[in-house]
Amino acid sequence: MPSASNGNSKALERPLLPQEDVPSLGCREEGLTQSQTLSPQQSSLLGFTCDSEGCGNGGAICNVAVTAIGAGMLALPKAMERVGVILGFTLFGTVCLLTYFSSSIIIRYASRRGKRTYSELIEGEFGLTGARVLQTSIIIHVSGVMIVYLIIIADMLVGAAPEWHGVLPTLLDRHDGVWFLSRPFVCAVLLVVAIAPMLISRELTVVARYSRNSIIMMLFLSSTMIALAGVALWQGKAAAIHILPTPLDPKCASGCGTLVNMCVAILSVLSVSCLAFTCQFNLLPVHLSLKDGRCSNMLSITRKAIALCAALYGTVAISGYIMFGKNTQGDVLRNLTIRYVSTLVHPVLASVLIDFIVLATTFNLLVNFVLKVWAVRESVSEMFYGLPALELSLPRFYLLTYGLSLAAYLTSVFIPSVWVMLSLVGSTACVTFSYIFPGLIMARNGKTRLGRVGGGSTVIMAVVMATVAITNTLSGHADL
Repeated sequence: MPSASNGNSKALERPLLPQEDVPSLGCREEGLTQSQTLSPQQSSLLGFTCDSEGCGNGGAICNVAVTAIGAGMLALPKAMERVGVILGFTLFGTVCLLTYFSSSIIIRYASRRGKRTYSELIEGEFGLTGARVLQTSIIIHVSGVMIVYLIIIADMLVGAAPEWHGVLPTLLDRHDGVWFLSRPFVCAVLLVVAIAPMLISRELTVVARYSRNSIIMMLFLSSTMIALAGVALWQGKAAAIHILPTPLDPKCASGCGTLVNMCVAILSVLSVSCLAFTCQFNLLPVHLSLKDGRCSNMLSITRKAIALCAALYGTVAISGYIMFGKNTQGDVLRNLTIRYVSTLVHPVLASVLIDFIVLATTFNLLVNFVLKVWAVRESVSEMFYGLPALELSLPRFYLLTYGLSLAAYLTSVFIPSVWVMLSLVGSTACVTFSYIFPGLIMARNGKTRLGRVGGGSTVIMAVVMATVAITNTLSGHADL
């Protein structure tokens, strides 16, 4: 095998894979002058298992996108209401760039170092302590999101006592809290019928099929919201919106806002938007699943997935804001009721649309849940067994997989109020693996002043966003 490093290179930085003769299209970084390929065949040379045939780019894009697209999308109309249309889209664009910047650091340096997982990359850079901090942050945040998703699904499908106004009680005309429409039973059925089968496969290629369907449903949701917003505009029922931030909007009364309030709103929107774009913990598993494992190809997939998220988020945010204006809630589905939609279209059509939106959102959260299990399982496996999850024996692999799912279910059923604590801890944990560690890698390894400054700035911004998120939760404004 030809040498892949100079004689004076550190052993840690020596690539484990052979260099290709093809010039890098997107991975030329700090002396990485050639494209690094991580195909299924090369993966087997490294001693670990990946998809036998490999996942296509379309499936990989959907897996990355669905990893990010979750309940956070429903908070973005409220985010736009806080800062206005122009600044809202500007902040969304900023978060897109920041997400790609941090993601590209993970992909580039893992490829350069020949690392299989995010934990291995961080351990190589910051030692075992750094890897443990990373693994703990992923476990805390992602498992917390899994629990919250089950709570949200129960809210949508069943509702809360004593009204029980969820989709299922409404369809069956049973609002008496009967056992087969209870929150624990409905979630248990979904766990067995929907989540468990999707977790059987050890390959992300199979999960990608569900991710494609989830993206289709999210496109339907966003298209429906745009259509309803268009009808509201046509009928003159659209809410008043602010194009500029309220302190700068000439239509805003003098007492509606201050510069300080605007700055706080901007930081809050940045924090919520970054949470909505979080996908960094699943980038390397998706990379390993690819047919074409070139670093440049994975970077292209990441760009397209982020662009897809941005398109969905932008349409949901602007359409929700147009319909509800200053009355927009932190979860726009609370606004999007049958009663409201019936003012725009025929009541029967309104009922069908709302039911389908709820079911589409539920399916998306279920697929997202599966991808979250993938990430938590990987971190738990490396922390307690010292191996990537795919190297575990079959009994241990499935015991860990379904044990994590069961733990999330039991927590959501018996400790539903845990979401407040999870929001506090998860805000810090999320920025740790999404921005702080990638920023530290760049600040430490950057060969140019601009690269080091960019890495340091990412770390500082992450700390500020975590502080704002925690402050919002403690003050009772976790939804912005």
